[in-house]
Amino acid sequence: MKQNIKSIAGNFHYLFCELYLFRKSSVFLPFLGSTLRTVSSLVTIWIPKIVLDLIESNADTCRLLSGILAGSAALLTVSTANALVHNHIDCCSRVFLFTGLKSKWEEKMMDLDYEIFSSPSGKRSAEKARTAVSSPNFGVVTYLRRVTELLESIGGIFALSAVICRLHPLILLLLLLLFGIELWYAGLTEERRHRLQEDRAGADRKLNYVAYHTRGISEGKDIRVYSMTAWLRRTAQEAVAAKDHVEGSIAHQDFKKMILNGALVFLRNGCAYAYLIRQYFHGSMTVGDFALAFFAVTGLGGYLGQLAQGCSGFMEADNYVTDFRQFMELGPKRRKQKHSADTVTGDVCFVWENVSFSYHEKDENGSQKEIPILKDISLTIRPGEKLAIVGANGAGKTTFVKLLCGLLRPTEGRILVNGMDIADFDGEDYRGLFSAVFQKSSVLPVSIRENITLNVGDVREDGGREAFSEKKLPESGGREALSGKTFSEPCSEDVWRCIRLAGLEEKVRSLPEGADTPLVRQITEHGTELSGGERQRLLLARALFKDAPVLILDEPTAALDPIAENQIYQAYGRLTEGRTSVFISHRLASTRFCDRILVMEDGKITEAGTHTELVAKEGSYAEMFRVQSRYYALSPAPFSAE
Repeated sequence: MKQNIKSIAGNFHYLFCELYLFRKSSVFLPFLGSTLRTVSSLVTIWIPKIVLDLIESNADTCRLLSGILAGSAALLTVSTANALVHNHIDCCSRVFLFTGLKSKWEEKMMDLDYEIFSSPSGKRSAEKARTAVSSPNFGVVTYLRRVTELLESIGGIFALSAVICRLHPLILLLLLLLFGIELWYAGLTEERRHRLQEDRAGADRKLNYVAYHTRGISEGKDIRVYSMTAWLRRTAQEAVAAKDHVEGSIAHQDFKKMILNGALVFLRNGCAYAYLIRQYFHGSMTVGDFALAFFAVTGLGGYLGQLAQGCSGFMEADNYVTDFRQFMELGPKRRKQKHSADTVTGDVCFVWENVSFSYHEKDENGSQKEIPILKDISLTIRPGEKLAIVGANGAGKTTFVKLLCGLLRPTEGRILVNGMDIADFDGEDYRGLFSAVFQKSSVLPVSIRENITLNVGDVREDGGREAFSEKKLPESGGREALSGKTFSEPCSEDVWRCIRLAGLEEKVRSLPEGADTPLVRQITEHGTELSGGERQRLLLARALFKDAPVLILDEPTAALDPIAENQIYQAYGRLTEGRTSVFISHRLASTRFCDRILVMEDGKITEAGTHTELVAKEGSYAEMFRVQSRYYALSPAPFSAE
């Protein structure tokens, strides 16, 4: 319970600090709203007493009407102010949600450490946080409203308890005892609901995937060619059934709470009303006192019920805040930055010292399970070297590249760049050293030009990459070697040179708007769609434009035919002269231009050398090369029984 109280206080402090930064006056709204509601309740129960006492004392009509009008005016004023404040609370919550918290979630998703971002636990946390800020009707958006309701309930209970204590303290004690039972069960129910949140997040993730990832153009072709409609329908039904099961469990908990609450309210109010009726018939109170006490008991019962529901609702909102906070706090403890990418001058060299990497996942029992991917790798990537990495699927090639780029951190060992540990760099600053094309990269619904330039201008404004664009790399074959000049902002000539080198010039010039043609037709008006090969060429042009000193190509030509692939690699062979480059490919013929080839098997480097040396060794590389060569050999019967 101590930890729960600490967590609740932490969430309160976190959200109200965020709210204060968003709009300073908003933090006072719950206190103002609760005060007005309490005053409104007191005015409401005192007006009948005043009127009945005036009637019982045979007051004249003028005095009676004056009392009624004064009470009504006071009630109207307080109620109007109360309604305005509560309306402002709801509006403020929605604006705060959409302009504050949702943007924070989106920024965190883009800035989140890649290792956490790609882990199962990171994905679950992101989905729970997304749920917390996805709707204007539930989630974190209700927190301010729930705090207001709690303060209203507490203020009303104290005010009406003072009135009821005039009757008999035991009446108040009975009401509070029954309320305590109701509050305890509400907390128990909410704890059970929160335990189901992870199941709900998993069901939502599966349902969203089925709903949003089966309606694209590329998926539509597979669905029709392979007659997948029936299978997708069954998959969707299973996802809906899983979601219904979780929601049914939550509804069952709510139903049991509602039944218990009804019984407790009947018992609580019934006992109090019986006592008031007895006191009235024994002549212990006037009609006005009876009305005041009756409405006070009714009001207190309402406030107690509101407090029970408010606590349950507040705990639910607090759990959403917990989910959001935990996601926002995700990330490794950052080491003190000792080096800047600006210190990486001249030729770039990498040294791997006994590097191993493993993924950690939870098994069915909840214990951590280690899955080794790379094992004790030591090597040096020399300055300006063109290095190729080959091997079967699952050998660890892509993980190797992610470690090199700083997207993942070694489980054991370390990686040095020009003698400096990459762990001592700021992650984003270090990644500025690389241009990369990964297996799965996407284009954005903006122009071809913007897809190529991306945020190069923005990065240079804060000094992150300007050093690379303005220093002379005469042997790198970079953009300066092409244009013969440095530059500080994207220009049309640079963009077209990169398009030309990627082999996309003919396609782009055939478009009505040229490089300014928007992509992703289903999102942008007058947009165009690129074929798989054309899209890959665009990504290559993007990597060229960044003009970083290290080039990473992870299966960059997988969507190209062998002739086009050969042309691309010949261009890259010229362009990357003197620049450190790492290539990953399944097509071994495309690695001939590389200075060295590494063969990876089961997370280890088993062979290393040039293409000629590896073929001569008659090892696994030579066997893979012979197998692939058969498919390109001229033969009248390429699919013979042999």
